[in-house]
Parts: sequence; C-alpha cells; structure tokens
Amino acid sequence: MTRYSSKFLNLLKEDEEPGEDLGDDKAAFAAGLDRDTPADAFDDVPANPVAEYEAGQKANAVNVLSTWVSSVEEFIERLNGLNPDSMNAQLHRTDCGSIMSDVSRSESKKISRIAQDLSSLGESLKQYLLTAQNKQESQDNI
Repeated sequence: MTRYSSKFLNLLKEDEEPGEDLGDDKAAFAAGLDRDTPADAFDDVPANPVAEYEAGQKANAVNVLSTWVSSVEEFIERLNGLNPDSMNAQLHRTDCGSIMSDVSRSESKKISRIAQDLSSLGESLKQYLLTAQNKQESQDNI
C-alpha cells in the first residue's frame, strides 16, 4: 500500500500549480466569483414560510404525542399500578363476600388486559415520538 500511496502523493504534487493555495472553501468561493460580485451576496436566503409552518406542525404533533403518552401511562398506573390506590390493588384487598370481591373475581383479568393493551399503545406512541424526533434531528444536521 505504501508504494501506491507514495505514487498517488507524487501525482498530487505534480498537479498543483505553484502560488495557487486557496486555503478554505470561502476563499475558493470568493476566488471563483466575478470581480463585481460580492461574496456575501449569496448568503441572503429568505425565510421559507412553508418550512416554518411544517416545523410548527411537527412541534405541535410532538407535543400532543408527549401529552398522550403521559396520559396513557398515568391511566395504566391507575388501573394496574403498584401503588395501593390502583384499581387492581383495591380489588385484591377487598373482603370476601362483598360486592367488590365479586368484581375482583370477574373483572380483575379484564383490568389487567386493558392495562396491557394501553401499555402497548403507549409504547407505539413513544415509537412514533422517537421517529419524529429522529427525523427532526437528521433534518437539523443537513
């Protein structure tokens, strides 16, 4: 590999013209312009109202998704959380023979299933949220 790299470097040195060192991109850009054209004439990109509107829409959608995710997670905790105030915890603490024990026997599995489905929904919403944020980050990097 060193044989090829040294030959390549020799070819590069032969192609260089003495005295033509532009340094960086801005200097090369300025050197390529006509004499009467200022270099800063190309930096005046106007604001794009469509892009601003789309960015506002995306930000609003991310905000709504974040609100939905937090609401779903709060409801999951209310249904089947570990705290003593959750529905399933209250149903499991009931006395035998009460109406709440009948509810516990017949509806506890439904409550757990609903909490599981809501958890799945919450994770799906989080995925959409992450996808939207990753798209925004990749557009910011461009």
